[in-house]
Amino acid sequence: MRFFRPLLFAASLHVSLSLHAQVEEVPVPVFGESLFQGEFSRETFTGFNPNYQFTVGDQIRLQIWGAQEFNDTITVDTQGNLFIPGVGPLLVQGMRNMDLIPALKRKVAEKFINNVEVYATLEGAQPVKVFVGGSVSFPGLYAGSSADSVLFFLDKAGGIDTERGSFIDIALKRGGEVIQKINLYDFLLKGDLALTQFADGDVIFVGRRKSSITIQGAVHNSYQFEFDGQFLTGADAVEFAHPHTNATNVSIRTDKQGERASFYLPVIDALERKLSPGDHLYFVPDALPKTVEIHIDGEHDGPSRLVLPYPATLASAVEKLVPGARSDLESIQLFRKSIAGRQLEMLRESLDNLERKILTARSASAEEARIRTTEAELLLKFIGRARDVRPKGQVVLSFWKGNREVYLEDGDTLHIPSKSNLVLVHGEVLYPNAQLHEEKFDTQDFINRAGGFTANADKSSILLFRKDGSIDNSKSTRTAFRSTRKVQPGDEIVVLPKADVKSLQLAKDITQILYQIAIATRVAVDF
Repeated sequence: MRFFRPLLFAASLHVSLSLHAQVEEVPVPVFGESLFQGEFSRETFTGFNPNYQFTVGDQIRLQIWGAQEFNDTITVDTQGNLFIPGVGPLLVQGMRNMDLIPALKRKVAEKFINNVEVYATLEGAQPVKVFVGGSVSFPGLYAGSSADSVLFFLDKAGGIDTERGSFIDIALKRGGEVIQKINLYDFLLKGDLALTQFADGDVIFVGRRKSSITIQGAVHNSYQFEFDGQFLTGADAVEFAHPHTNATNVSIRTDKQGERASFYLPVIDALERKLSPGDHLYFVPDALPKTVEIHIDGEHDGPSRLVLPYPATLASAVEKLVPGARSDLESIQLFRKSIAGRQLEMLRESLDNLERKILTARSASAEEARIRTTEAELLLKFIGRARDVRPKGQVVLSFWKGNREVYLEDGDTLHIPSKSNLVLVHGEVLYPNAQLHEEKFDTQDFINRAGGFTANADKSSILLFRKDGSIDNSKSTRTAFRSTRKVQPGDEIVVLPKADVKSLQLAKDITQILYQIAIATRVAVDF
């Protein structure tokens, strides 16, 4: 034991370094790179911009009713006027959108004193052509309207080049002068986007990418983040990253002038730290839980949740249960989210492998190809149904009382079954039902009482589920054609379908998947 601890430490260090190396190798996306996916360029902006200034070519919908009636669209003429029928011209060039209706009312009142109402709205902004240059995917000249957003034109240009372009240094130029600076982080992080009014010949210029840090781990935003300046504070990084609530510590790796250093500290201590360009932050939940919260359902008269000191065992939880008159504590069932997730992962791996085999199978003749095509359609439909399956994540607790070290995880569910004298029979039987248990009956007898097997039943694939989660799929002891397993009250008999395909290998794979699904869900998916 004296020599074991250093060895264990060395092994742990090796694992830690290996994991660290793996983290480095995984490409980390740039924050905002999914912003431009062809969506902004599909729609022009038609909302109300109160500060929009009217210009030549704008189309205004004008409505007048009462003593004077008018309802039509009018274009601002080359002199910047809006000609009002029966009233005369109104100079609107340079006028803000919010000031239009009051100005129209004053103008109409010069001609009609009473009983005339006026309403107007911008229907179509002036068409413009805007240059988009700098670090974008496709620099060029793009058509739009003066009321469109900067995102519209950037999207037209294929978006910002994430390898060299900046999301925080975007300039709108007019006549060689910068009239507006745009930082898309304001939009991505806070939803703020200043409305812009474009003119013909304007230039949108995307600058070069600034300094950046990389953030990974227990965070909602795992990206490369850009910043301007020589350093970024830890508080800014936390705001960017939005760490998970269980993130307690952060590993900071820095590389200055070829000298690498690493720091590991609590998140709160990292807030005041100055981060340099190229730093890598990895947030981790590095605090042992103090409690375990589990959910209780089924035949139980106590509270639906229990909070136990960490580490908690199944035996310690059972001691706190309040069983009812029909509670069957001998058959208590444990369901775990991590197990359900692993079951789902393995099932999807099996389905992916099956799908690849189906799609890459070769045929020796035209007739075989026709058969394979028809068969492939059925198999792919089966795969589609199987992907919708959600495992329960049941932990088998056979003889759990003999092992008091069944440790619980946070979020576990304990199901207390009711004492039952019923046997459930379903799957590929004619009449799925629940039957009264009879001591002298075996599995075949219960299946017969459910109408017997369907034509699609695999008579060699009969699963007998015990209440504790264990499965008895042993073969018959009496005859090769009869399943004679001992059935207990509360058991569940599931008859699986047969895999009726030409390929023996595919049939084997499908049978395996059917078993996986049945064990994980107690459901026989129809093939």
